[in-house]
Amino acid sequence: MRLWHELGSISAEPDAVVRLIVVERLVKSAVLVVFATSLLTVGRQGYLQKLAVQAQEQLNLEAGHGLIARLLQWALGFFARLPHLTTLAVGALLYAALETTEGVGLALRRRWADYLTVLATGVLIPWEVSEVVRKVTTLRVGALTVNVAIVVYLAYRKRLFVDV
Repeated sequence: MRLWHELGSISAEPDAVVRLIVVERLVKSAVLVVFATSLLTVGRQGYLQKLAVQAQEQLNLEAGHGLIARLLQWALGFFARLPHLTTLAVGALLYAALETTEGVGLALRRRWADYLTVLATGVLIPWEVSEVVRKVTTLRVGALTVNVAIVVYLAYRKRLFVDV
């Protein structure tokens, strides 16, 4: 009962950092929607197909043996009947929906959005660390740094997972 009350409560007025997180989530969502839409409409013309293959290589799905990699492989297997680009587009749209939910929830000061953002972002940090260790790139290090900062900030500043 207390959990539901906590999740249904309203957070404090968002500060500048939370506003930046909201903007980051909504911009990332918009980019993912544009990417998915382009895959579905013009992706069969060659250039975007090469871009999609590069995205799959960056995700390195075939090499992983961890829980997240297995879940992603299962999800891709489920969509195996769909063309490759359509599968990537569906994944991008699902991720965009998550990002939009986080951003709108944070903007509306919903406590559940604080938890959702920390959990959804934090669960991918071990995978991001392994990707940085495997191959260091500016994009990977930047994404990892931003995501760790978001998780630490929200968990500490919003006093998540602390019995108050």
